[in-house]
Amino acid sequence: MFLLYFGHVNFDTILRVSRLPGKGESTEVLNIFERIGGTAYNAYMGLRALGVPVHLFTVVGEDFSDKLEGWVIKGSRTPRCWIVSDGKEQSAFMYQGLWKNEEELHIDFDALGEYEYLHFSTGNPKFYLKVAREGKRKGAKIAFDPSQEIHYVYDRRMFRELLDLADLFFCNEREYEKAEEYASDILYSKIIVRTEGDRGASLYLPEEGWKHFPANKVDVVDTTGAGDSFRAGFYAALYHGYSIEDAVKCGNSIAAKVVSSTDTYYTGPWDGSC
Repeated sequence: MFLLYFGHVNFDTILRVSRLPGKGESTEVLNIFERIGGTAYNAYMGLRALGVPVHLFTVVGEDFSDKLEGWVIKGSRTPRCWIVSDGKEQSAFMYQGLWKNEEELHIDFDALGEYEYLHFSTGNPKFYLKVAREGKRKGAKIAFDPSQEIHYVYDRRMFRELLDLADLFFCNEREYEKAEEYASDILYSKIIVRTEGDRGASLYLPEEGWKHFPANKVDVVDTTGAGDSFRAGFYAALYHGYSIEDAVKCGNSIAAKVVSSTDTYYTGPWDGSC
């Protein structure tokens, strides 16, 4: 198995607005979309469409009926995210469910060595730290991708401990600034994959420095799921034998296909190129 992807599967309620309101302001809701989403779900669905052998570690509730392959912890209620989006920028409100309870999360440590990559997206940092340590001992490559939770779930100590174990660090531009604040002395010993919205993405290799890869030019419909889809494209390229530079290009390509549609994940197939 190539990849074990840790992170959220949510029921998403997306409120489409003409503009994001400021503090104390209101704005009209133009449309409402309800769907299954989450950092891990969007990536997982895209990865499967792209032919990547992937398992998921996630938390859902008894109210969730779709089949997911991997480790699925069942609670009483599935995590839920309320997303307010103007089509380009968004704000979100998150109900975590069992993710907040470390004692409810469990995985077979002996199985971790069966994966080439362990990708840690949003979730429980204390649990992730235990799993990452064991996965590292068993020879798996560690990808650390705290996403928006770097701003409100992680403290400096926990962030540094997980980053120290990582081989790759994924972020966007705002998350990169927070990572520099927390751990600039550790950060540049890692491979950094930084998404940059409509400007594309950049790759940092410790021995070579930064390389920028411009975005594919498309008419943007909605950016929800763009970062997760980028990750799906990135890993698909690595799985299919491409270099890490080409993996970033492939991430840009898959993200562009998603943002030019109303989908929040890539539906396939793998076309053999980036």
